[in-house]
Amino acid sequence: MTTSGFIMLSAQLKRLKGVQVFILRSALAGILLVSFTSQAQMAKNANKFVGNITTRNAVRSDFLTWWNQITPENESKWATVEGTRDVMNWGGVDNVKNFAETNKIPWKFHTLVWGSQYPGWITGLSQADQLAEINEWFDAAHTRYPNVNMIDVVNEAYEANGGKHAPPPFKAALGGTGTSGYDWIANSFKMARQRWPKAILIYNDYNIIEWANEVNWTPTMINAIKKAGAPVDAIGAQAHDAYRIAPATLKSNIDKLAATGLPVFITEFDIPDPTDASQLTTMQNVFPVFWNHPKVVGITYWGYLVGATWKNGTGLLNTNGTERPALTWLKNYIASNPNPPNDFPNFVKGGVGIVPRSSSTPQGPVTLKGPGLMEIFDLQGRMINSLHVNDRTINASMMPSEGSYVVKLNGKFAGIFAKVR
Repeated sequence: MTTSGFIMLSAQLKRLKGVQVFILRSALAGILLVSFTSQAQMAKNANKFVGNITTRNAVRSDFLTWWNQITPENESKWATVEGTRDVMNWGGVDNVKNFAETNKIPWKFHTLVWGSQYPGWITGLSQADQLAEINEWFDAAHTRYPNVNMIDVVNEAYEANGGKHAPPPFKAALGGTGTSGYDWIANSFKMARQRWPKAILIYNDYNIIEWANEVNWTPTMINAIKKAGAPVDAIGAQAHDAYRIAPATLKSNIDKLAATGLPVFITEFDIPDPTDASQLTTMQNVFPVFWNHPKVVGITYWGYLVGATWKNGTGLLNTNGTERPALTWLKNYIASNPNPPNDFPNFVKGGVGIVPRSSSTPQGPVTLKGPGLMEIFDLQGRMINSLHVNDRTINASMMPSEGSYVVKLNGKFAGIFAKVR
């Protein structure tokens, strides 16, 4: 080879090497981009979360591609954890908790008290022993998960559904109907607050934004347990049947729940439709109602892998990894609408956002003429106490201890009070 030929060959090799480096860099950039976008989550920077659940008792590796809140589908139900008396299986819940904390997304314990999926052995016990076991169950859950973000304290207490959903067989052990009509529910919340002073305590039920009887019953029950001193922080509406309901009716029914003064979670939304086009249409009609309602603070879809969800046809992701049109639309819709109205903007991120952002919020004392319900919250939005007052001047001396508090009277903001001792 001549000298000139060698020089030409060297130049070609350098150019080839440059092309290889460019290709390699481009490929790496593409991998990084795919990796980044695959972990982006639809609502990561949005004003509300959009979550999902475990799949067949596991967290899928692609979960963070779309979702930024997680609920265990079955792993934290009492029957799953303690199917055998005094033998606790926390493995599945640990997986959810570790995943959520590692990836800095909120997670929910589902559920403490429910008339289904409770351990069968409890039915043969006396009321005293049942109560002891319930306390043991609460204690064990608290010891294991003291910092859980949200808890479905009581699940599906509405009874008038042809026997399909019954109260738990240990209802009497928790206080039965009592003076409020719902003492067993109120006491469950009181027991939970004693253990989890900072967790968001949720009452969760089915069809409470869909069917009239359930819609009307829920505020009545919530107001009754609040009057009885239950520290309930939010209402969870499962919304499994929301796909059947006109959007305007859904909004009106959410308004009725919100009239209690509590924020609303959409906790178990799904659309059972195997036909892509009609599932997409339903998603386009229903999801914006939730997303744009100022009292809704988060939405959890109930399963996402086709063939691995509670109801047939509800899956959003095909087993080959492709998105069904409803999921693609949902992703694009949230990206285009990242700041929906939210009256509780800090609910999940460290508080319920109960303190109005307006500087005109009155700094107590305030005078209440006539009877009313006073609710005291800390600045994280956790209810500290509630009591009935009549013709009273509310001032700092009524606050429970050193610190600052927000007071609501009859469901409306009354003022901010500082108590220094």
